[in-house]
Amino acid sequence: MLLCWIGLVIYVIGAIGLLIDEFKESLLWGLLGLIFQVTHLLFAILHFHECKKSLGVLLLGFLLMVLGMACGRG
Repeated sequence: MLLCWIGLVIYVIGAIGLLIDEFKESLLWGLLGLIFQVTHLLFAILHFHECKKSLGVLLLGFLLMVLGMACGRG
């Protein structure tokens, strides 16, 4: 269970970093990312070189959450 919480915190840090990257690109990207979560995926595809660090942190947090859930069920 602890691994899930750690993963969630890391995921949120990555999501905030990605949102900051979106606002650095333009106000419209930032607002769309704030309102629609799907916009994060589109921004990450179109601007990978600008957001790869934030995206890596976000994916690491997601992986830890999944791993924590898988270990908790076993």
